[in-house]
Amino acid sequence: MVSRRNVQITSDDITLDGALFTPPGEGPHPALVVCHGMPAAPQGKETDANVPDTAPSYPEIAEQCADEGFITCVFNFRGTGNSGGNFDPFGWTIDLASVLSFLETSPEVDPARIYCLGSSLGGAVVIYTAAHHPAVAAVVSFASPATMTERVDPKESIARFRKLGIIRDEDFPQNVPLWAQSNEKISPLKWVGNIAPKPLLLLHGDVDDVVDPEDLDTLFALANEPKEKRLLPGVGHRFRYEETVRTLALDWLKKLAQTE
Repeated sequence: MVSRRNVQITSDDITLDGALFTPPGEGPHPALVVCHGMPAAPQGKETDANVPDTAPSYPEIAEQCADEGFITCVFNFRGTGNSGGNFDPFGWTIDLASVLSFLETSPEVDPARIYCLGSSLGGAVVIYTAAHHPAVAAVVSFASPATMTERVDPKESIARFRKLGIIRDEDFPQNVPLWAQSNEKISPLKWVGNIAPKPLLLLHGDVDDVVDPEDLDTLFALANEPKEKRLLPGVGHRFRYEETVRTLALDWLKKLAQTE
């Protein structure tokens, strides 16, 4: 039976709220970090109108992954959920690195088999992190944008993020121009070529109305082997709504875990 343990992980003096789901049986187990994307609605205010009844929560997804043999960590990046801090894209890469360090020191985890799965902005974050952090053994990125260039005034973005509840402190960011550079700093097109020789699976839905499906080909062309891509018919942008994506990703990761 899968067991759940709530965890708190420190990142930049910020407390990240998360949960660790451990599969039955003796470890160490391969590990999977599942990374969410940008919140689609104000924190705590998702409604039946924008969340399908059948959409599982991230903890439910993590439990499914653990049932397939992965010790699975889900957590909220800074500025989201019950985690502290304020939204900062580069800060999210620091958060993921902190989670990876936590897993590396967990006796239940096989440190040679730590995988990352990210959706949308979370996909961009895992691409950047895999290119920089030796703990990442393989990556699945779903619906990642190729570039993170902002086309609006940073002050407009800050106002929007305040309404979403992911920028919480009145004095954040203290340096607006520096904060605005955070997106460009982690743009996946800059880093996807540095993931190799770690295996990479790029996924995108052909009816994604948030990130252009053509970004899949852009990233794939810049990536190095070993790499795979799938353009999925009828699949949209939201990871939690797409069982096809989760099944494909898990099957790919299970095959990988069995060969390492």
